[in-house]
Amino acid sequence: MANCHNLFLDLNSAIALSSSRKKILRASRDAVREKIRNYFRDKKNGFSPKFHGQGSFIMNTIIEPLDGEFDIDDGIYFKVEAEPNQSISTFHSWISEAVNGHTKQEPIGKQTCVRLVYARHYHLDLPIYYIIEGQTPRLAHKNKGWIESDPREFIKWFNEKASDNGQLKRIVRYLKAWSDYRKGDLPSGLIFSILATNNIIYDEYDDVSLYKTLVNIKSSLTLNFACYRPTTPVDENLLETCSNTNKGYLLTQLDSFIKSAEQALDDNTSLENACKAWQRHFGNDRFVFDSYKELTASCLSESSTSNTRQDKNILTNCDDTEEFIENYFPIHLQYNLKVDCRVSQDGFMTRLLREFLLKRLPLLPGKKLEFFIADCDVPKPFSVKWKVRNVEEEAVRRNCIRGQILSDGGNHQRLEHSDFHGAHFVECYIIKNNVCVARSRIDVPINHSI
Repeated sequence: MANCHNLFLDLNSAIALSSSRKKILRASRDAVREKIRNYFRDKKNGFSPKFHGQGSFIMNTIIEPLDGEFDIDDGIYFKVEAEPNQSISTFHSWISEAVNGHTKQEPIGKQTCVRLVYARHYHLDLPIYYIIEGQTPRLAHKNKGWIESDPREFIKWFNEKASDNGQLKRIVRYLKAWSDYRKGDLPSGLIFSILATNNIIYDEYDDVSLYKTLVNIKSSLTLNFACYRPTTPVDENLLETCSNTNKGYLLTQLDSFIKSAEQALDDNTSLENACKAWQRHFGNDRFVFDSYKELTASCLSESSTSNTRQDKNILTNCDDTEEFIENYFPIHLQYNLKVDCRVSQDGFMTRLLREFLLKRLPLLPGKKLEFFIADCDVPKPFSVKWKVRNVEEEAVRRNCIRGQILSDGGNHQRLEHSDFHGAHFVECYIIKNNVCVARSRIDVPINHSI
């Protein structure tokens, strides 16, 4: 069967927020926090706000939406000894006054939060809570009053479920990307997070895991069309108000997604046709298939364990020098990592390898290849390992398949040269606390000389 696992990892890299973007968002959020603190410090009304991030930004399941509009949530908590005498509207007004003028657009009063809209296609939602020590926080809801709600509890629940494998967070991102591409009345990211967590089937390959998880979700919703919140307010059915039309739409879309996944995973489906099946639900821009990937299809699983889905008989006539990171470190992929490569030669303009691949430019022998970490959100300190693998007949003929795990020199780069043609690849690993916490791969299809 076609192995699209690495294409899914490319999709994950495309939809996940970059570490630089996260840094900007945190700085924006912290500036708002400081403004609110100063407001209450000057007001001297006895309230001192505390803050706790919530939602997909904190859970690390947030994605870059196609329309560029996304939100982050930052809870404002007031520790009190009893329910405040002030009205909920008063609390909302205080927060609106505190942040007014911070952006060009005035704050927007919502039922459960104050929304601050930024010009750069995102907004910050500021829900307000009061909390009595030892009790569940209560959210300021304009219509329903002070209601029990504890987003911190949900984050803890989700992170405990996701702690053993980064695959759950990737599956949630894939479901969100599917919903984003469909632009229909599909459920919220919160609902998809719960459905994925309760129904996930882990697998070595993301495409297989997604397919099996979709089947489980469809089966669960067919038996009982409900999604119960696992934390306060416990057992709230988040699909209770879903109309029959939206219910039918979700089940129909799930059925279509599952059928495409079955087609993609069929033994007789080529890599190109498998990609087309997935593209029906993610789009061509995010789930990218280029002709060069057909060239590298035979090596998409070379870095996996012995139960690979590709034929490795090509190695019978040369020294098998390949090493596998899982033989040296436990694998717990929980952070984002992206590698790229600068391609250069005297007298020619330097280009990125991904530009070569996207524009289908021929990558010829004799080029200098400088692999580097383009994006990484793993907290320091950590160490970096590299793997350079030569693939296909020419590598075998030269008895030079390589594939050893190599230590980084300290500059987070790896210098190589395009010596001979073949569907080669380079992998990068981030090691933290003696565990592999992130990995990235880039294919290097070197053409014959012209």
